[in-house]
Amino acid sequence: MRFPSGRASCGARAVLRALFGGVFVVLGLIAGGCGSTTYTYGTPVVTFSSTPGPFTAYLVQVTSVVLTRSDNTVVYPVITPEIVDFTKLNDMTDLFGTPALIEGTYVSATINLDYSVASIWSNVNGKPTAVTAVYDANATSSSGTTTAASTFSYTVKFENPLVIQRGVSTPIDFHFDLSASSVLDPSGTAVFVRPVLTASTRPVYSKPLRARGLFVTTDTANSNFTVNSRPFFDLASVSVGAVAIQTDANTTWNINGTVFTGSAGLTAMNGLAINTLVEAYGTLGNLNAVKPTFIATQVYAGTAVENLALYRATGTVASRTSTSLTLWGAEVEQPLSGTTTGVAVLFYPNITVSLGPNTLVRVDGQPDVPSSTDLISVGQQIDIEGGILLSSDGKTFVGIDATAGLVRLTPTTVWGVVTSASSATAGTANLVALGGYQPDSGIFTFTGTGSPTGIDSDPTNYQINNTSKVDLTTLTGTGGAAGPLVRFDGLVSPFGGAPPDFTASTVIKGSDSGDQLLIIDWTNGGSSTPFASVTSAGITVNMSDANVGTSHFVQTGPAYLNTTDTTVDLKNPVLNPRIVPADLSGSTGQYAIGNSTSTDGFQSFNTFAAFLNQVNTVLGAGTNKLQKLVAVGKWDGATFTATRIDMVQLP
Repeated sequence: MRFPSGRASCGARAVLRALFGGVFVVLGLIAGGCGSTTYTYGTPVVTFSSTPGPFTAYLVQVTSVVLTRSDNTVVYPVITPEIVDFTKLNDMTDLFGTPALIEGTYVSATINLDYSVASIWSNVNGKPTAVTAVYDANATSSSGTTTAASTFSYTVKFENPLVIQRGVSTPIDFHFDLSASSVLDPSGTAVFVRPVLTASTRPVYSKPLRARGLFVTTDTANSNFTVNSRPFFDLASVSVGAVAIQTDANTTWNINGTVFTGSAGLTAMNGLAINTLVEAYGTLGNLNAVKPTFIATQVYAGTAVENLALYRATGTVASRTSTSLTLWGAEVEQPLSGTTTGVAVLFYPNITVSLGPNTLVRVDGQPDVPSSTDLISVGQQIDIEGGILLSSDGKTFVGIDATAGLVRLTPTTVWGVVTSASSATAGTANLVALGGYQPDSGIFTFTGTGSPTGIDSDPTNYQINNTSKVDLTTLTGTGGAAGPLVRFDGLVSPFGGAPPDFTASTVIKGSDSGDQLLIIDWTNGGSSTPFASVTSAGITVNMSDANVGTSHFVQTGPAYLNTTDTTVDLKNPVLNPRIVPADLSGSTGQYAIGNSTSTDGFQSFNTFAAFLNQVNTVLGAGTNKLQKLVAVGKWDGATFTATRIDMVQLP
């Protein structure tokens, strides 16, 4: 069932319509069982983010999110049914929308998820593997009782209320913790789920944001344009509020495959038809108005984002020839009339993509690079648009015909250990991950990547050209010890152009990223004594607890890896980690404790002190038990400084 956003419910006949389009009528009259009441509106800036897990795709339907005010008035829904791939939010935050919302103080959100339509793929030995979402009381197969996961409905209570004021935009972030939500069955064929989708009324945005919507109009005098939000894969449902996209002289543009920089892009936008699909990447700007501002560094519009007549896919190039390539981890969007969102989203372990002299190739953020299919090489992450490729009998989808299509080279992530550095800007690395997959998994074929005078790329001796400000010589090991795990973001060198194999525009030591994961689970029905101490100085985990399960490590780098290069085993030797907040006295933390199958749901906190009180309340009596803990932050070998902590208690 669909409801118009901003409807207040205080009786069976209560009705209040919200108006969309960016300029909201701020007075509404409600007449019914609760009398005549005048309402004014503000704007929640709704975003979605995630903590990574061992998945290559995690598509679930968010059926709705319902907000409740302090006077127990239910105003709903801020979100109507949307399919979300939460793995896409590992490195970015998505601006869901800016719906009109009745002014007031909101204290909780009721979240509804549907796993009956889920498509979940884990990374098993470097390859995407379909897993079935199941549920049992312990989120583990040890009980022997499992059922297919279906729908979940639960409440998230806010420590700090969401205060919506007339004419002002206020952020709220819904965060899905893929690691805390899931326990993979040892067979690799099932995932035991208990969703951890929580909310923060004081979000901290440390990753780039994406704003997606339908073009409305330009304001060239003020260098901005307006879109009506349409999130995720949605092509058909009602837009959820207006956003002003602010640009400047450095903004790069890709409009229907034609690239621009600065004001020329805004001029080209002015010629687009209303309701053309647009994506912008950047940060939130001014929120002191009913229509929030988004500051864009990159803008994509028209066929550079979506073409209703064609197929679209994202993934990693695993091999290629002069006329075709194999794309791994392919998420394919197939427009379909009559669907809820106007598009069918399917995941394939791999597909074929055909190339030709008329294939248009563009590099995201680099409009000056001329088109050439040679730009596409092994390991590169890409976004493709084209026609359908069918099997020889004409019945089965096998890939995309991009001979007259568009290919975008998107930023690619490489993880590895720097083995040598001849200078600050040139070095070699032994890779553990390339474009989201292990290079030793057998999916990559590097034949043809080397130049006539060079050699094909070798992931154990991967040659890096470094354009960042980080000195590669500071990242090599000393005294015979291996160097630290390092993340490189950039572009793979053109096909037939190696060495170097990769040009890194961003380089960061994994332990400095602030995205390390502390993951611990407890089996046998959970633990009532998971912690040695819970004080204002931090939480110390008791790793000698007999119920500590199979997850007991600090993870650096991709969440699907568990190697000596990427993890610290807290049981060998036993090490009791102390968890402290990154902001001890402030209110910018992101903490939650609870369970999505209990009547109490989750409690969400921004201050560490209030979170500690709830932890002590939950575990103090000795009857409640903890099933999983996931923290995000930095590890120094003894202390984990956390920006986010999610604890899952058993119902």
